[in-house]
Amino acid sequence: MKKCLFGLSIGMFALSMGSCNDSHSTYNGPDYVMFADTFQVCAVQDSETYYDVPVSATMAQSYDRNIGVEVVDKGTNAIEGRHFTLESNTLTIPAGQLSTAVRLRFGYDQFNDTDSLGVMLRLVTDKDKVWNEYGTDTKVVFQKSCPFNIDQFAGEKAYAKLTSTYFEEFMKGTSVILLRPIRSTDPKDAPNTIILPNFLYKGYDMKVEFDTTNPLRPELIWKPQIIGTTGEAFQGNVWGDNKLRAIQPQGAMSYYNVCQNYFLQYMTLYVEGVGTVGTYLNIVEWITEAEYRKLERELGIKK
Repeated sequence: MKKCLFGLSIGMFALSMGSCNDSHSTYNGPDYVMFADTFQVCAVQDSETYYDVPVSATMAQSYDRNIGVEVVDKGTNAIEGRHFTLESNTLTIPAGQLSTAVRLRFGYDQFNDTDSLGVMLRLVTDKDKVWNEYGTDTKVVFQKSCPFNIDQFAGEKAYAKLTSTYFEEFMKGTSVILLRPIRSTDPKDAPNTIILPNFLYKGYDMKVEFDTTNPLRPELIWKPQIIGTTGEAFQGNVWGDNKLRAIQPQGAMSYYNVCQNYFLQYMTLYVEGVGTVGTYLNIVEWITEAEYRKLERELGIKK
C-alpha cells in the first residue's frame, strides 16, 4: 500500500477542522465528506501495489458510513481494467473515524514511459454531505517510475555518451564524448553515487548521486567539482588558479530518468577569483555496448 503525492491540500484543512480529543471538538459545523485533495500524482513501479487516495470527513459518527465511488469520463484518459483498477466502488468510513481511502492499482506494463494518464474520481453521497466549496471530485495522475538499480548506470556493462551545450562554445568539433561510468567506492559518498571518468577533459572526473528518496522527483545531486584547467578550455589562456570549476546553478533541477536511461544536468562553470564562464546543459545517455563500439569506430577512438 502506498500513498500518492498530494496536490492542493483542501482536504487537509477539512480534516484539521474535524479533529477532536476527549476534552473538546474544534469543529461544530455540518458533516461533510470529500477527497483529501483535488489533484494527486502516483509514481507507479509495479502492477501489484495498491495506492491509497485519501477521503476525509469533517465529523466522526457513531455508525458506519458507506460512500460510492465512480469514474468520471470527462477528465479521464485512462482505461479502467487496463490502465487502472478500483479495488471497490464502495467505501466505508467506520464508526468513530474520520477517514478512509479509495484504493487503486495501476497496469504498469500497459502504458509507455512518456504517457501522462489520469482518472477523475467522484464520491457518490447524499447531497447534504457535499461541501459545495470543495466538491466531491479528484484527479489522479499516474506516472511510470521504473525501479532504480545502480547496476544499470555503473559497472562493467555500463556504457554511456555525453552531449553538451558546452561543446558549442569551448569544444568545437566535438559532438559526443564516450563514457564508462563506475560506481563510487568512497565510504563518504551516498550509496547511489557514480563516477564518470574523463567527463569533459582527460584526468578530470564527474561524480553524481542518484537521489531515490522520491520517485516523482528523481533528482541528480552533485557537489562543486573541478572539471578541467582553464588553459585547456580557453586555448592556452590561463585564468586565475587555472582550475575550471562546476557547480549546480540555483533555480535549475538536474534529474535522471530510469525508464529511459539518461540524466540531464545543468552546470555553471566559473574560475575562482575571476568570475562565471557560463551555464551549460549536459545530457548523459546510457547505450548498449554495440552502440558504444559503433561510436568508437565512427569517432576513430582506439581501444
